[in-house]
Amino acid sequence: MEPLIHVDSKGEITPWLAESYKVADDLKSITFTLRKGIKFHDGSDFNAKAAKWNLDNMLATKSQPTWVSIDMIDDYTVRLNLSQWTNTILTGLAGYPTYMVSPTAFQKNGADWMRNNPVGTGPFKFVNFQRDVVYKTVKNPDYWVTGKPYLDGVELLYVADPLTQRAILLSGGTDVLQVEPGRVASELQSAPGINTAISVTSTFILMPDTVHPDSPFAIQKVREAVEYAIDREAIAKTFGYGYWQAPYQIPAPSSSAYNPNFTLGRKYDLAKAKQLLADAGYPNGFKATLLVIPVGIDKNIPIAIQSNLAQINIKLEVSIPAIIPKFLQDSNTMNSALLLEPIFGAGNWNSALSFALRPGLVNMNQVWLRTPEFTDLYNATLASRSPDPKLIQAATDYLTKGAWVIPVLSGGSGYAMGNYVMDAGWFGRGSDWKPENTWLNK
Repeated sequence: MEPLIHVDSKGEITPWLAESYKVADDLKSITFTLRKGIKFHDGSDFNAKAAKWNLDNMLATKSQPTWVSIDMIDDYTVRLNLSQWTNTILTGLAGYPTYMVSPTAFQKNGADWMRNNPVGTGPFKFVNFQRDVVYKTVKNPDYWVTGKPYLDGVELLYVADPLTQRAILLSGGTDVLQVEPGRVASELQSAPGINTAISVTSTFILMPDTVHPDSPFAIQKVREAVEYAIDREAIAKTFGYGYWQAPYQIPAPSSSAYNPNFTLGRKYDLAKAKQLLADAGYPNGFKATLLVIPVGIDKNIPIAIQSNLAQINIKLEVSIPAIIPKFLQDSNTMNSALLLEPIFGAGNWNSALSFALRPGLVNMNQVWLRTPEFTDLYNATLASRSPDPKLIQAATDYLTKGAWVIPVLSGGSGYAMGNYVMDAGWFGRGSDWKPENTWLNK
């Protein structure tokens, strides 16, 4: 499936199923001119009627609060009408919820069938899916980009154990492996015949419980003590294998909002941490919970944080829920907790900020206080016509000054692949690859 536009890792927008787009001068609408001659996999036409049907369904979910309506101007032009402008709207239109599917296939087969049989416009057509085993596709011979794709098909294999993944790649059982920066990535980087692509795009943060008045973390000096007590350099060196970095600001180094001249960070200082804790009224420390998101992070890292804070008598009980829904539930209700979770990179970093921290967020992180000052700064980041790094830095600097958010570790994602895998475009569009361009030099 494909969207109307693509957004790359730097926030640059490329028209895709739309050949062009125009934001109105009053910022109240976006008009998309669609490419002609594109077919869905079932042979039906992609046109304004199909695009409007898809966008209307998205509107009906009420997940897009600034969308008002969608107009079909002519057979290949649609207009999205807005109640107000935010510069994350275009980023959202590049995301998977707005990928175009065939209305004809949906109306013929129904929603239940469509969930398990995607019918889009992309370079590969769905064949079948076996949960936790494989996802199979085959070349779309009628793909709208002339001469592409080059591959006959793509299969995604699901293997949970990292060491088994590594063995499959080295034995030739797969061509590409998605890897987290760490030990496996380090070993594969030096393996013969293997190339790696690693990107530091995410920052793991601690979000203190600042909503409950009886939470020790509601006191700024306590939050500052926590930050001074965490030896980020040692954690990155011990568990990062040369990939993870010690962050002192919230935006990751690959972000346009990253400030190379940042001076507000609090570096490891155990004596200062103990003094701040005493000044806050906790000379003997206290007990709290470290709630850890259950994906994407080495489980040794929360243990290292636990050990660091034990040195200033903050005794953490580490809680790692088995599934994401349980983490989300606990992140809304747990008292006196530190939440450990990532802020993922995005071409428009406002999208990353919005995902975890936006005011009005209801499905996660309700124990973290959205102050009026932060809300004003956050809203200002969205109101500019295009993302403004200075406005984003003003919002994240506010969070750093008050230790409202504590960055712990910068990492991301990566890929290891046979050196015969060509033009995959890893990280050319954020974390996306370009399957239509990929070929094998065997």
